[in-house]
Amino acid sequence: MRKIVSILCISLILVISGCNHYSKPKISEERAKSIVLKRHTQNIGKVEIKSVIHNGNEYIVEWGNKENCENGTDYINDENGKIIKGEASIC
Repeated sequence: MRKIVSILCISLILVISGCNHYSKPKISEERAKSIVLKRHTQNIGKVEIKSVIHNGNEYIVEWGNKENCENGTDYINDENGKIIKGEASIC
């Protein structure tokens, strides 16, 4: 019984220490927003940020442009600010 408890404790410590591997993003949420705005701002309408979520090592930025009938989601690397992936749709 004692051996089982020891194994469970060690396993729990390994799981907890593995889950705490979180690093602070190098770019701010505001910087991620500005990257998306710069990418999608054109002559027609105004791009608005709908939401920003930080997940793992990326910012997920949802945006829209009502006048241009366009919206989408961009995934921004939180270390260097590069766009990992972008999805957009037009009405």
